[in-house]
Amino acid sequence: MVKVKVLSGAVFEQSMEVEGGSTYGDVLGELELNPETVIVMVDGIPVPVDEVVSAGYLEVLRIVSGG
Repeated sequence: MVKVKVLSGAVFEQSMEVEGGSTYGDVLGELELNPETVIVMVDGIPVPVDEVVSAGYLEVLRIVSGG
């Protein structure tokens, strides 16, 4: 089981079960989040979305940009 905390304007936390071999991109897909608009962080370090989930807790930070 993986606990996911999504950080943006409204912070929410949810727990979800992830099948073995799933990637962080798969987790984002389950959350219906576009991987191009977020950064997945494990222990404060960004991880690639194609990496296999190895942590029991991760944070998803929404990217905000402006010009």
